[in-house]
Amino acid sequence: MVHNGWMAVLFAFLSLIIYFIGLLCSHKSAFRVASNMKIKCMEHILKMPIGKVNDIGSGKLRKIVIESSNATETFLAHNLPDLIGAIVTPICMIIILFVFDWRLGLLSLMPTILGFLAMSKMTGKAMADDMKKYQDSLEDMNNQAIEYVRGMSVVKTFGQTVFSFKKFKKSIDDYSNLCISYTKKARKTMLVFQLFINSVFAFLIGITLVFNANGNITNEFILNLLFYIIYTPIIATTMTKIMSISENSLVVKDALNRVNEILKIEPLKKGKDSYDVKDNSIKFENVSFSYENNENKAIDNISFTIPSKSLTALVGPSGGGKSTIANLITRFYDIDSGSIKIGDVNVRDIKKEKLSDLVSFVFQDSKLLKLSILDNVKMANPKASEKEIREALSLAQCDDILERLPNGINTVYGSKGVYLSGGEMQRINIARVILKNSPIVILDEATAFADPENEGKVQKAFENLSKNKTVIMIAHRLSSIINADKIIVIENGKIKQEGNHEQLLKESGLYSKMWNDYQTSISWKVGAENVK
Repeated sequence: MVHNGWMAVLFAFLSLIIYFIGLLCSHKSAFRVASNMKIKCMEHILKMPIGKVNDIGSGKLRKIVIESSNATETFLAHNLPDLIGAIVTPICMIIILFVFDWRLGLLSLMPTILGFLAMSKMTGKAMADDMKKYQDSLEDMNNQAIEYVRGMSVVKTFGQTVFSFKKFKKSIDDYSNLCISYTKKARKTMLVFQLFINSVFAFLIGITLVFNANGNITNEFILNLLFYIIYTPIIATTMTKIMSISENSLVVKDALNRVNEILKIEPLKKGKDSYDVKDNSIKFENVSFSYENNENKAIDNISFTIPSKSLTALVGPSGGGKSTIANLITRFYDIDSGSIKIGDVNVRDIKKEKLSDLVSFVFQDSKLLKLSILDNVKMANPKASEKEIREALSLAQCDDILERLPNGINTVYGSKGVYLSGGEMQRINIARVILKNSPIVILDEATAFADPENEGKVQKAFENLSKNKTVIMIAHRLSSIINADKIIVIENGKIKQEGNHEQLLKESGLYSKMWNDYQTSISWKVGAENVK
C-alpha cells in the first residue's frame, strides 16, 4: 500500500510537469496564432477599398480583429490542452464505475445522461445560431456607440439627448432584449441539467433504499455505495468542463467565420508598374455604381470631363451622388462598369500609393490626432522640414491659431484643454493638403462647419490651395461656386445639366431653381421692428 501511495504521488507530480510543459507550448503557439491573425487582418483591411471599410464600421472591424483573435488565443492556450484530458478522463472514470459494482455504476450514469439529454436542446445548430445573433448584436452596438461618441459635439451644441441617436438606443435595446430572451429560454433547460447532474448521490441513495427495502444490505455494498457517492460528483464536474469547452469551440468557430468574412472581401486590384499620366484631367466614361445591398444605382451611366487645372463644382439635391463621384475618383469604391481616367490612365491601373499622391481630399468634418500641430500637418509629407510646414500653415491662414496656442506649432492638440473650432481644424487640414501638394484636390463641402469668422480665412486658404490644381468642389452654398469653370448638376445619380453659372441660369432647369431657392433663403431677415 505504501508503494502504491508513493507511485500515485510520483505520477501526480509527473502529470503536473507534463501539463505545465503542455501549457507553455500551447500558450506560445496561441500567442503566435493570435498575432498572425491580427497582422493578416490589418494587412487585408489596408488593401480594402476605404468605402468598404466605412460601410462595415470601425467598431465592428475593431471587434472582429481584436476579440476574434483573442477568443482564438484563449481556446488554443487554455481549452485545447484540456480537451484531451476532458475526453479521456470521463472514459476512464466510466470504466472505473463498472469495476466495483456495475449496477451502481449504471445507476450513476443515468442522471448524467438525462441531464445532457435536456441540455441537447441548447447545443448544436441552435446554440450556434444564438451565438451568431449575440455577436451580431454586440458588433452593432459597438458601431453605434462609436458613432454616438463621435457625434457628441453635435449633441452638446444642439442640446439633444441620447434618444436623438435612435440607432444607438435601438442597438442597446436589441442587445438587452436578446440577452433576456436567451436567458429565459435557457432557464428551464439549465435548471433540469444542474438538477440531474448534481443529484447523482441522491439518486443512488433513493434507488438503493427502494430496491433494498428488506434490509439485505452487505457491508461490501455499503462501502461501494459510499465510493460511488464520493466519486460521482467528479463526473459532473468533468462533464460540465466538456460542455464549457464545447461552448468555447462555438465561440471560436463563429470568430473564425467573421475573420474569414473580412478576408473574403476583394482588395483593391494593384495598378501597373509603368503608366504615363499625361496631365491632371479627369474623365468619366459611362460610369455606373451601386452600393452593396442597394438595388438602385447611386451613379447611373454618367460621362463628363474635368480639364486639367480647372475648378469644377458638383451641385444637386442631397443624396444625388455628388460625394459618390468624388469617392470613385479616389477609389474609395470600385465602379461597376465604365471607366474613370486621370490623364488618360484608368485609375484602376494606377497604384494606390501613386493615386494617393495624385489626389488630396478635404472633408467637411476634419479630424486631428492627439499630436502636435507640427506632427499633424507633417503626416501629409513625413520628409518635410519645419520651415516647409510653417509655410503651409501660413498659406492656410493658420498664423493666428499658432499665436494663440501655448507652445505654438509644438502644442499637442487635445492635451491640457487645447482644442480648436471646426473652422480652425479645417484650416489645419488645408495646411496638411498644401504640404502634400497633390495636383488634384477634392473639396467635399469643406466650409460646412466653419463659423462666419473662420469662413473668410478658410476661403482664402482654399485660394492658396487651389493654385495650378485641378479642383473638384462639392457645395450646397451656391455663392461659393459661381466663378467655377464648370458646374455639373447631379440628381438621382444622373447628370441633369453641365456648364458655367451664367449658362445654367439661362437654361431655366434644376440649377436655376436651386439658385432661386438659395437666393430666397439668404434674403430671409428678421425685421428690426420685431426685435425687442
